[in-house]
Amino acid sequence: MTILTLVRDAAARLPNGVGTRADISELLKESQYVNEDLPEDKLSNIVSGALDRLHYMTDACVKYDSEKKLWIYLHSDRSYEHPNWGEDGDDYMEKYPSKKKKRDF
Repeated sequence: MTILTLVRDAAARLPNGVGTRADISELLKESQYVNEDLPEDKLSNIVSGALDRLHYMTDACVKYDSEKKLWIYLHSDRSYEHPNWGEDGDDYMEKYPSKKKKRDF
């Protein structure tokens, strides 16, 4: 289980596929894989980083609407039969690398 998988699952459970980062954090807390004692600010940072990674994938499952300041889940129309359904975040990242340009620091 990866944090990308957990955040993607939380985003998929947003009402009507739309919500804030805080909404996604609340849904993530329902996961049995998340430490209940994790401070809110750390959880928010983790969710933020995961959403950014998911957003920049070639086959992104989320998109950020900067005007409304909301995250939108894009794969609600996918079924279990879809070729990419159920891939964990690490395999997914290898198959669909980030669209962000790599930087040499």
